[in-house]
Amino acid sequence: MNEETSPGPVEGLKRAAEQDPENPRVWLDLGYAQLGELNYQEAMEAFRRAVRLAPDQARAHFGLARAFDGLKRYEEMIDAFQEAAWLAPDWAEAHYNLGLARMLVGEYAEALEPLKQAISVQPDFAEAHKVLGVIHSLLGDAEASEKHTAEAARLNPRYRKPGS
Repeated sequence: MNEETSPGPVEGLKRAAEQDPENPRVWLDLGYAQLGELNYQEAMEAFRRAVRLAPDQARAHFGLARAFDGLKRYEEMIDAFQEAAWLAPDWAEAHYNLGLARMLVGEYAEALEPLKQAISVQPDFAEAHKVLGVIHSLLGDAEASEKHTAEAARLNPRYRKPGS
């Protein structure tokens, strides 16, 4: 008996992109599939195609930012997260990742606003509170650091100090 192997999701999406090259959704899906395979260069190319076809698609900019992160192209990552956050002002994760990106490159003061925006959109975003606590600590604001660290611990038990 001869078993046929079905193509993986990346191969199937590549074929779909060849058949329908003007469909931004196919390129978006291909980009995320490539990210899942840690193929950052290929993901970047797919997301760039999706952005060209649908420049107002926040998820395409977000995926592009994640590909840039994998490629260690941090300034481009920040720009892409910024665009995603601008296009989707109510998407807490886009603001959160913009704040993380700014923190990654040492732009601590610039990281505060997107993290605050993430919390404004999603008040129970424990991870955003935790990162704000860290950044405030790095900036020397112990009171704000403690406030956000305590809120992160209240919202998510894994952020509690042992014995509390």
